[in-house]
Amino acid sequence: MEVGALKGPLNGGDYCGDQFGYWRNGKETVLCIADGLGHGKHAEEAAKSALAYVARHLSSPLAKIFSGCNSAIRNTRGVAMGIAIIDEDARMLTYAGVGNTRIMIQRKADGGDTTAEILYLRSDYGIVGGGFKRLVPEDVPLQSGDLVVLYTDGVKEMINLPRDHVLAYGSVQKLAEMIINNWRIETDDAAVLVYRYGDP
Repeated sequence: MEVGALKGPLNGGDYCGDQFGYWRNGKETVLCIADGLGHGKHAEEAAKSALAYVARHLSSPLAKIFSGCNSAIRNTRGVAMGIAIIDEDARMLTYAGVGNTRIMIQRKADGGDTTAEILYLRSDYGIVGGGFKRLVPEDVPLQSGDLVVLYTDGVKEMINLPRDHVLAYGSVQKLAEMIINNWRIETDDAAVLVYRYGDP
């Protein structure tokens, strides 16, 4: 599992309402990003509570994870949350999100040129812990070398990563740091999680 991640609180504060988690679950990798409403201690508590719930239910279907988490953290501010489940054997990513967390998948365009093909997946409206009306998971086939980037709205919505950035920066961790440094929104907490599937 090749993962890089970084988070940063608003104004260098003591608490960060944007959190991430990633786990191995058998032959799957589970990636999660959570953004607690607002800022400060209570936002961090909400995000950490959501991640703790996800960590205890990795084998559940996405719909059950979201509905169970929605009930489990009702006493918190609630979170926006995105979860990607990557089945390495099936070469498939399944994603679902509620609220304004984001995910992009980047790969080389067909033909092996240096132009990057970028796919943004959608999240459904609502707040985990505050209620949502629907959840529509999406399945995306993966190719070796694909980058999967989950991030909160403390990072600009459209980020433009040249395809050679991982090789140039040496690791997905350094790539995560570069994303925060280059596309961070200074008026918000921020978190990013970068996963590379297969070989670059």
